[in-house]
Amino acid sequence: MTRLMIVGATSAIAQAVARLYAAEGAALFLLARDGDKLAAVTADLEARGAERVAGLVMDVLDYDRHARLAEEAEAALGGVDAVLVAHGTLPDQAACERDWDLARRELEVNAVSVLSLLTHLANHFESRGRGTLAVISSVAGDRGRRSNYLYGTAKGAVSLFLQGLRNRL
Repeated sequence: MTRLMIVGATSAIAQAVARLYAAEGAALFLLARDGDKLAAVTADLEARGAERVAGLVMDVLDYDRHARLAEEAEAALGGVDAVLVAHGTLPDQAACERDWDLARRELEVNAVSVLSLLTHLANHFESRGRGTLAVISSVAGDRGRRSNYLYGTAKGAVSLFLQGLRNRL
């Protein structure tokens, strides 16, 4: 049985992945910011055959929680084999151009929080000698486009970080 933690579990991509694992009888530890959506996803995955589903409502900008997430997932599932990091937002580029505080928050959500989570999770898995990290990024990070360069900046940072992390591990 696979034990999978999913950050951003209410996103469409994350739900599709979770459904595949649920159908195989996996144990799932789901994190999302919207408790109502998380409850609905949890019920759906239980109905689809997941061995166990535990959920946690969390803001990804709560950096103090990042260091404890792997241990919380292990306590809920009896271990963690893999993590899917799938959270993020698609910001309003024009609004971000006018409001640095908004732009900074979007960079925090789409890049900095991901890097923080990956650092803690990689260290956790490395100390155990096993584990898989999977991350949803975007081709928007491949080059700067007028329509979404702030989002692209965040996804580019995530992709470059992942290249280095892959080489490290």
